[in-house]
Amino acid sequence: MGKRASNQAAASPKRSRRTKVDPVLVSIGDVVKQSEHLPERVRAMLVDMLPFSLGIPSDERHEFQTWVVDAVEQTMSTKKSKLEAAAAAASADLEKLKASGAVLDSTSQEAERSHEAQIETERSAEVALAAASEATSAATKGLSTARAEQKTGDAKLASSQEEKSELESALKEHLEAPMQEGSGPNYKSLKHSLGHLDMDDALRGALPSSCAKAKDDRGSFDEVVLQEFAKAFNTKITSLTAFVATDTIASGERAAAVTAAEKDLEVKTEAQRQCAEALEAAKKELSDKAEALKQARAAVVEYDPKLGALAGHVDDSNETVADFESGPLSNFMTYKSRVAVSAVAATSGA
Repeated sequence: MGKRASNQAAASPKRSRRTKVDPVLVSIGDVVKQSEHLPERVRAMLVDMLPFSLGIPSDERHEFQTWVVDAVEQTMSTKKSKLEAAAAAASADLEKLKASGAVLDSTSQEAERSHEAQIETERSAEVALAAASEATSAATKGLSTARAEQKTGDAKLASSQEEKSELESALKEHLEAPMQEGSGPNYKSLKHSLGHLDMDDALRGALPSSCAKAKDDRGSFDEVVLQEFAKAFNTKITSLTAFVATDTIASGERAAAVTAAEKDLEVKTEAQRQCAEALEAAKKELSDKAEALKQARAAVVEYDPKLGALAGHVDDSNETVADFESGPLSNFMTYKSRVAVSAVAATSGA
């Protein structure tokens, strides 16, 4: 055994010189150098020891040399696991991307439908706002008309009430009172009321003369003139009284119409406001859906290049594993298990 060790020692310098330039050991050393899970000093030591351990036939290795080979084997195994894990992850990503292809198409189609539907929603909102605006305009005009009718009607009612009061006062004070005292009506004070009365023109023309006579001086014609004069007063007052009574009710109706028109305008204005808000919301939603459709279409366009790139990455990862297995790992296993030529020859001779 001592002789064998001596022979090995004698042979070591030659093997050392040979293994230093052995490309197989260099490729295995490169793997060790890249093994970041090992401390840098350990990697350096293993690389330095490769020619003096893995470069030595398995049946001539000492215990320390065997330890170095085992350590390198573990490093090679770790490297293979990492490469296989990377290849498996790439394959998983590829399958996931393939599965997402159908989802992308479905998402794009759904985004298209949703966008088209939102366009119709916006159009409907525009139509609704136009109708609401028209209704508000009509309600505004309705309120304006109701207020104008109220103003005109109430002014006429007030005028009729004032006219009725003036005629009643004039009749009592300037016609009935003087005649009760035997005098003639105060034509000068009654003259301004004649325009409101309906009398025969001939009788109207005789009024100044008949009014100027006292009771004892009047003739039958004068009595007829004054009776018709009083009758005209009473007829007009009765007519005004009936109108005031009727129009007082109408005034309440006009006020109610104004109140209803105001409420209608308030309702229509609120509806218009809500329609305007709905249109703004529809426009915002349409903008969001347009952006979603844009992104969905972009994703579909980008899918094929991504698929090709990832498929290439999977191929590269698998090729890297294959190259490692057929290269450094295969070479390592060959060097690990080889034996001395003398032993092989002895086995062959036996």
